[in-house]
Amino acid sequence: MDMPTAALTFWAAMGIGLTTSLGHCIGMCGPLISTFSLAQGKHDSRLRALAPALLIYHFGRLNAYALIGLVFGLLATIAQATGPSNEVRGALFLIAGLLMVLMGMGLRGWLPTGRIIESSRLGRYASEKFMGLVGTPSLAGRYFLGMANGFLPCGPVYATAMAALTAPTPLHGAGIMASFGLGTVPVLLAIGLGAGRLAPALQRKFNLVAALLVIFVGIEFLLRAGKMFGLVAGIKWGFLPVF
Repeated sequence: MDMPTAALTFWAAMGIGLTTSLGHCIGMCGPLISTFSLAQGKHDSRLRALAPALLIYHFGRLNAYALIGLVFGLLATIAQATGPSNEVRGALFLIAGLLMVLMGMGLRGWLPTGRIIESSRLGRYASEKFMGLVGTPSLAGRYFLGMANGFLPCGPVYATAMAALTAPTPLHGAGIMASFGLGTVPVLLAIGLGAGRLAPALQRKFNLVAALLVIFVGIEFLLRAGKMFGLVAGIKWGFLPVF
């Protein structure tokens, strides 16, 4: 099996990021971004000053995601180098698939995984420290604050990071996570500029779509694991091959 075609594509990761941002991210990261934007506006509230500050912030956040993907991709590469290729790949797809299904169910609220991650002691501590630095006027401060946001405990981030475990190279893993982050930028940038408002009912609908996407990818990874272990030959709908 060709691993680049088997791993999560950059477009799929970006799609998960976009749908997640329209639901989960508005509720979780929206207040952080709004607080950062308000604090930065005290220095200069004009759009031409606020937009660059937000872009630098999001650039730091994307770099954090890429670093996470790089580490997970590196772990996958090391694992594949230590054992029989098909067996190790199957194990990686199995682990990633199970964790993505669990995270997806948590994203929808069917399991408490998301709440456990985001309301943990580490998550609360990191959020408090983050809030104490939102008024930084320096470019470096904004960049590193964005990086700090990228490392905050977050269910969708962890779910996508699981997909990086199946990446054929560390750079591919970094690309998966950076693409996910890029998908979240438009909505979070709009929130920071004061235009990102969606009704709670719409947020819940987009949250459902994001959860189903994560679960779907997780199930696909489980099927690929089964195929590598010789347990799944293929799935067809009539004469049309689905998998």
